Formats: sequence, structure tokens, C-alpha cells
Amino acid sequence: MNAKRLIATLILCGVEGITLAACGGGGGEPPAQATPVAEDQIANSVQQTVAAISVAQTVAALTNPTATGPTPVAGQEDLPPAATTLPTSTAAPSATIEPVSQPSPTTAAPSCTIVAGVNLRSGPGTVYEPPIGFAAANTALRPLAFSPNGFPQGAWLLVEVVGTGQVAWVSAGPQFVSCNVDPASLPATNIPPTPRPPATATPAQVAALPPDLRNISGGAGCLDDPDIDSDFQTDSRFLLRIYAQLFDPPEGESGDGAGIDRVEFFVRESGYAHTERTAGYCIFQGGEPACRDWPRNALGQLTWGNGGPVVVDGDYNIDVNVYPKEETFISQCNWTISLTIDIP
Repeated sequence: MNAKRLIATLILCGVEGITLAACGGGGGEPPAQATPVAEDQIANSVQQTVAAISVAQTVAALTNPTATGPTPVAGQEDLPPAATTLPTSTAAPSATIEPVSQPSPTTAAPSCTIVAGVNLRSGPGTVYEPPIGFAAANTALRPLAFSPNGFPQGAWLLVEVVGTGQVAWVSAGPQFVSCNVDPASLPATNIPPTPRPPATATPAQVAALPPDLRNISGGAGCLDDPDIDSDFQTDSRFLLRIYAQLFDPPEGESGDGAGIDRVEFFVRESGYAHTERTAGYCIFQGGEPACRDWPRNALGQLTWGNGGPVVVDGDYNIDVNVYPKEETFISQCNWTISLTIDIP
């Protein structure tokens, strides 16, 4: 029995009960007079009928799973279903990812470092006497300006000494300073007037003052077994002399220079170079019995060779190569001599 037939049966039964109760049953008996009891029975029958209808609707809902709502009221079947409001999305819009800009590489600030100890001067050249200070090796500098022509010669840098703030001029030679920029790219600046030597100063008076040599050290090494007997001598008058001879010299040769072809000198910080073939082997030429004196210019200043650059205070490294004669088939020996020169 389906749900609709069940509901109809229940309704008919309820109505029939009401009729029978109202009419006093079937047959030809006259209707009974209404009594309070009969009225209570009618009310109970109506309640049972309503309850039966409710049960029938529940059964119908259970047996018809497609039913989603109550039976439409007459006259409303053609009405469109109520619009269902769908929930709107509350999700936040996705964030836009902006590309991260990469920082541009930063150009390093111009800087220089002292390679070998140098004097600090009030102008671009050794004529600016006396020095106003001294900068040791590895001192950091901030370059400010450049002068390609110093006095009496050479290129010079105007710098600020990092840490002290002192502003001074130093020689721009690569043997003295090393910079992370081309010194010639720095701006020019006003050059202080060149000082004049005192009227009482004469070359003879300056020449009478020899330099001071200190912190002297040296070491030798040979490409083969040490077949060369060598040594060195420093002197404030001629700077450097090398003694060299073979332990087993060619026949007929003996003493200093036996079996030696030449000795080559090179001063790293000044660029001065000299080849000497006469024993004893002197950096500024000469030989037995004595080396030539250290060259000086017209003002009496020490120079690196005749007419060379003026010698300035600082630390120097001198490379010395001793070459035996070819017929001996002996390889060269090398000296490295370090010292500090103080100009009076």
C-alpha cells in the first residue's frame, strides 16, 4: 500500500467514525440524543485522524527520498521555485607578487695602499723639503688628486692617510703605492709653489751627509747545488756590493769573480737596474779595489744611477742574479737583499 492510499484510508476511517458516532450506528434505529460523552468521542476521533495524517506524511517522506519539501498548496504548482541564494566566496584575492629588484653592484671607493715606506710631502716632489711625515708599508690611503709631473720629476698623488686624516703628497710610482683605480683618472688640483733651497745650502754641504742604512737582511738560493760562493756588503757610500766566485772555477782563474760572467741588480721600488761584469760587483759600477760612490744630482741629492730619480726614504728590496760563465754549465744563484734607507 502506497502512502497516498494509506492517507485516504485513514481519513475515511476517521470520517466514518465521526459519522457513526453522530448517527448512532447503522440500521433503522432512531438517532440517539447527543450527550457530553458522545462529544468527547468525536473530539478524540478528530485528534486521531489528525495524528494519522501526520504519521502518513512522515511515512511518505521516508518512502519517497526525492521529496524535498511539503506538498504544494493548490494554485501554487505553476509558481517558479524560490530562488536559492548561493553563498558568495569570501576568499581573499590572491596577492600579486611583485618581482624583487636586485641591488646594483656598488662601485668600490678609490683607495690606495703603501707598498714600501715613503715620505709624506707638502707638494708633489722631493723638492718639497723637509718631509711632513712618513707612511710605512701597508698604510691605507684615500686618493684625492693626481699630478703627472712632479718636481723635479715623476707622478705624485695627493692623499688622505686613513686613520689620521693627514693630507699629503706621495710618489705615485707602482713601487711605492698600489691603487684600485688608475691614478691618472683622479682630478687635478692646485700645486703648491715649489720651495727654493736656502741661500746658504750648496751641493757640497748636502753631499757631506750620507744616508742611513738599517734593517738589512739577505738570503741566497741557487737553481742547482750551491756551486757558487757568494756574499754581499752594504755601505752608505756605495749602497751594495756582491762577492762571487765558483767553488771549482775554470783553470787559471781564482779569487773574487772566478768563473762568474756577470751580476745583475734590480731595485723593485725604484725600477733601477744595472748589469755589472767587473769584480767586485757594485750596484753603481766600479770594482776592485773600491765601488763608485752613490750618484748625486746637482743639488747633492742621492739618485738611482746617474741622472736617475731621486732616492727617497723607505723600505727597499734588491734582487741580485749571479750568472756563471756558460762553459761551466752551472746555473745561476739569486740574492734578495732588503733594507731601509733614511735620507738625512
